[in-house]
Amino acid sequence: MDVQPSRVVEVDYAVVGVGTMGSMALWQLSELAPAGSTILGIEQFGRIHTRGSYTGESRLFRVALKEGQEFVSFAQQARQLWLDLNEKSGRDVFLPIGALSIGPADYRTIVATQEAIDEFALPHEYFNAEQLRQRFPQFSIDDTDIGILDPQGGAIRPEVAVATATQQALNNGAQLWTHTKVIGVDKHGCEGIVLRTDRGTVKARHAIFTLGSWAGELFPELRAAITVRPLVLTWFMPRTPAAFLPDTLPIFLYDKPHADGTSFHIYGAPSIDGFSVKFSTELLSEVRATHPDDIPATVSDQVLNAFAQRVAETVTDFYPDVARLSMHHDGFTSTGHAIIDTQPDQSFSIAVGMSGTGMKFAPYFGQLAARLALSGDTQLRPDFLSMAAHLS
Repeated sequence: MDVQPSRVVEVDYAVVGVGTMGSMALWQLSELAPAGSTILGIEQFGRIHTRGSYTGESRLFRVALKEGQEFVSFAQQARQLWLDLNEKSGRDVFLPIGALSIGPADYRTIVATQEAIDEFALPHEYFNAEQLRQRFPQFSIDDTDIGILDPQGGAIRPEVAVATATQQALNNGAQLWTHTKVIGVDKHGCEGIVLRTDRGTVKARHAIFTLGSWAGELFPELRAAITVRPLVLTWFMPRTPAAFLPDTLPIFLYDKPHADGTSFHIYGAPSIDGFSVKFSTELLSEVRATHPDDIPATVSDQVLNAFAQRVAETVTDFYPDVARLSMHHDGFTSTGHAIIDTQPDQSFSIAVGMSGTGMKFAPYFGQLAARLALSGDTQLRPDFLSMAAHLS
């Protein structure tokens, strides 16, 4: 499907941005669209690259979510699709190793997790402080701590996820343009949408925009609704790596409240590479940016050293320094809820503003975006995901 800039290529469906959401939307479109539909993905960088929000080796997945309500249902449906992608690709995209939450029994995140388990009758396992020390000696457990193991949780390998979902779409007949930037959009109501790219012009019956942190470039009206924030990931080296491998340690979240009312929240995943363990915390996101290109390459030594000290207090087996670090970004809404909606009278759908939580729900949100594009039925998505809810 190579074209010259002066040519016009017509397709039934186009997906603009083939990262976390776009790869899943492209895959799901290729599964759900009527036979014979022409589907094109357009990605401004490479098929796999280091510029997006999804890199960083692993992402956490839980079903027993403290947010409860619709989000537990989102996670349940996403988990089935993750397992489906594992089976179809023959790759370990999703590692079903469980998710461990630790904190005081009366702490708000632990209470909310327990409430979600009770409301949805989710499988789980509880541990008191002594049981935690015996089962998970990697952590420095306080006497007031309890643990909740969500056996349906696990780790997602994000780069593998994007690569395999895209490959499934290509296997199903979709086409992909990489290193192609959409520089303009012309909407023609119900008659279709025109995408002007540096590779040529694409006219689609319907387009799905999965733009990540670049949403404001093609949709200026979203600049006020979505802000770009850094996501900082760090890895530490344990002295005994075998204790931190996926067959020994689930993904984990640990809350340590302080007497002054503040708390230290840390989360991470077991060692995927065999020598380092990923930890992170919202406290590292000390800067804000207006565009992904403005994300700094690192954080200050003072902040890193303070974080390393807190990690050493939580997991005593680590060397007390950051072994490696990577900086990422995402588009955040003020509510923390994504925007997943369709405008059938303008021939486009959109899935942006994932607010740092998109990967866990990605296959379901991608499927939702595809179903919205195919049906035009806004009743498929909750009102809090609508564009109107974020632009009002």
